[in-house]
Amino acid sequence: MRIIKSTVDKLTYEKFGRAADYRWDDQLKGFGVRIYPSGRCAFVITYRTETGTKKFLTLGNYGNLTVDEARRLAKDKLHDVQHGRDPQTERQEKRHEMTFDELADRYLDHYKGRKKSWKDDNQRLRDHLRPVLGKRKLSEISLMQLQRLQTKIKAKLSAATTNRCTALVKHIFNTAVKWGLLESSPARHLTMYREPPPRDIVLTPEVCRDLIDACNADENVYAAALFKLAMFTGRRIGELLNAKWADVDLDRAILTLPETKAGGRQFVYLNEIASAILRTMPRIEGNPYVIAGEATGKPLNFYRRAWKRILNRAGIDHFPPHGLRHNYASMLVAANVPLETVGHLLGHKNTSTTRKYAHHRPDHLRRAAETFSDVVDLHSEREKRADGKGPTS
Repeated sequence: MRIIKSTVDKLTYEKFGRAADYRWDDQLKGFGVRIYPSGRCAFVITYRTETGTKKFLTLGNYGNLTVDEARRLAKDKLHDVQHGRDPQTERQEKRHEMTFDELADRYLDHYKGRKKSWKDDNQRLRDHLRPVLGKRKLSEISLMQLQRLQTKIKAKLSAATTNRCTALVKHIFNTAVKWGLLESSPARHLTMYREPPPRDIVLTPEVCRDLIDACNADENVYAAALFKLAMFTGRRIGELLNAKWADVDLDRAILTLPETKAGGRQFVYLNEIASAILRTMPRIEGNPYVIAGEATGKPLNFYRRAWKRILNRAGIDHFPPHGLRHNYASMLVAANVPLETVGHLLGHKNTSTTRKYAHHRPDHLRRAAETFSDVVDLHSEREKRADGKGPTS
């Protein structure tokens, strides 16, 4: 029979016991319609693989596909068969293909304990990437979809946050390529947004004192201690949250950080106020962390809530917790502490990282610039020429 709309509309089930009932097209070999006892019709193709195995592949139901659409799809699939492909096996493999959620789970399992940004990666996946990509098969994710996701994140958040998500996506897909799960990464051509230079906020001594008072008035003594220690040591919030009492030596006024962002062990030299904060902090039995949380044996969690309370109490509209580190460095540089020394206190491995604070020493830099004038001594040279003692050319 010729499979056209009028003939398909008239088809009825003619077998017994739910046996398969097929009608085949007399022009396109292998293209047919299966009729079910319910009256439903589905377009199919049949073919033999290179090994001689006969297979059937359902293209779709009549109604969802028109006859012309089904015929074009059948031609494409049968063309693939002629070139050595097996459409049914490919479909089955795709159904069992890994989703982005499954890849993300495997990625997190692999890098747990190996990657310092693991918690941040988990949060970015949970909040920004999984809701959009999670259920998609890896082969279904395209560069255009990732670019749209970038735009969506950028519309709500900063360029810096968007770039961190982009870097994570690129690393996840590059890892999938290394694991043999993909031939190439759909994120390889993703580009980063231009990030504005970081804001260099320097607090006045009065504002620093207001923040200290607000910390002292907070109901959570551990959150208050966290921010005061960040203010007086310049260390990162994450480093202080991971600090344990076993690493504190109050006799020598040193806090040892076994792991830092820069890598390796570092020492925090505690000034008098930082030492006093640690001496007066209550210790919780069974909790090794200096900045203890409510969960047994765990450090403080959700510290940003406490920071928001403290800012409101101090009358400050916006100031990120990491700004305490920048403020520490900026005030030391302004007090003419050598940049190399400031870099050691901050735990910078590269002096170029500390150099961004150099502009807080305008007098020092201005004096250095004046050295050139002193060497040239232009005024003295002009006086010599006026007296006829200097060179004429």
